[in-house]
Amino acid sequence: MKFLVTLCVLVVVCVIQVVQATQLRGRGIATIMQFGNSTVSDLEKRGGRGTWYSGADLKNAACYDRKGLPKYSATIHSMIGAMAMKQFEQCYKCMKVTNNKNKKSVVVKIVDKCAGCKVGKAIDLTPGAFKKLADLDVGVIDISWKTVSCPKNIKPKMGPKKA
Repeated sequence: MKFLVTLCVLVVVCVIQVVQATQLRGRGIATIMQFGNSTVSDLEKRGGRGTWYSGADLKNAACYDRKGLPKYSATIHSMIGAMAMKQFEQCYKCMKVTNNKNKKSVVVKIVDKCAGCKVGKAIDLTPGAFKKLADLDVGVIDISWKTVSCPKNIKPKMGPKKA
């Protein structure tokens, strides 16, 4: 009898350990590491497809009208861009976008979500920003981009207050 009770307790403890172990799956410790001469902007350098958008799509940029910010609608001349995002992680960042064919570049502020883009694979630009890289008739260009500090003259100036 004592053996049976001990065996039952041992089985219950094993089952509890297995259940707890499956609940811990995917958890771990995150660490930040520096590799050689890499900088944050080098690590954030990306490439993909550049397109342009206009009309009603410029109204009510997704990064605004939240977190206490007013609504924002761009114009075709605004130096802004839209990217696909999981949340709003690219909002308010400035990107130096380069046409990989002719090496022309422009700095834009990301203020909107791009519904037709894949995360990390494209930037949709206003016609004014796209024209700095190529003719609008081209429509789609091969680009690369990296995060840069926003120039003082870039609009919209508003964004969340920095902590």
